[in-house]
Amino acid sequence: MTVGGGPVEEEKKPEGEGFTFPPEATQLGLISAVIAVVIVIFPGLPAIIKAAGLIFALLWGADSVRKTSKYGLGTGVPSIGVLAMGYGIVGALVGIAFGKYVSIGTGLLQVQPGVLVGVIAMAIVGLISGVLSNSEKVIGMKIPGLERGMMELGMAGALAMLLQFSIVAGSLNFDVVIDKAISNGLIAVMFVLSMMAMFHPYNACLGPDERRPRTLMVSVEISGLLCVILGIALAATSTSAWGVANGVSLIIFGAFVWGYFFVKFVKTAMREAYSTVGTGLIKTIE
Repeated sequence: MTVGGGPVEEEKKPEGEGFTFPPEATQLGLISAVIAVVIVIFPGLPAIIKAAGLIFALLWGADSVRKTSKYGLGTGVPSIGVLAMGYGIVGALVGIAFGKYVSIGTGLLQVQPGVLVGVIAMAIVGLISGVLSNSEKVIGMKIPGLERGMMELGMAGALAMLLQFSIVAGSLNFDVVIDKAISNGLIAVMFVLSMMAMFHPYNACLGPDERRPRTLMVSVEISGLLCVILGIALAATSTSAWGVANGVSLIIFGAFVWGYFFVKFVKTAMREAYSTVGTGLIKTIE
């Protein structure tokens, strides 16, 4: 249990230091977007590489939720994460529908920039949603930066879902994705854990001592757990030795990411807490 007080202050980069992790919000968004976009257009890449892109996309989404929700969104924190992945599913389906029209090469060298149509479409939809939400003539939420935040969430959600489809199906072929990721119900697990990776970090760490680096650790931790589940699904449904090996390697990768960041988060929380109390079993009030 953490006990703290005082006003919430944004972390400032220490003077004289170079690159620090995590980088500030704009830098993190640009880095994550570039990495996720480059990886998603190569559907023939190994699952571990796609998983790295997935983690960056979800990390970007979690940071967007944080900077949007810190202005007092309240119960809208979970809602905006759900909305982001709603955008993501629609954008991913649009992307794989267009992907076949702009595709070059085959196998590991196949490039499908056409899938980015869905990402661009969700950026536009997210921007329009943000504008309407902030407009005094419509909803009038008056949240600073909501337009940008909604646009980023639409893009991050679409990239995250495209990468998950690519991991499980091994391609971004519409029929294969429907068969291996949607018809079997796996998309429900993808949806739930992806939105958790976006909204749960800030929702769980919310309080007077909420700090961005510690909050984002939770996003990476959940992303690792998602990779384990995707690896199990990939190994179980693959009919080739390459697919099974891809799945097993993804399980190991995801377990390492989850374990490392879980331990790191707990240690960081214990170190930064004002005090810690071991409560044990539920006690009777005297």
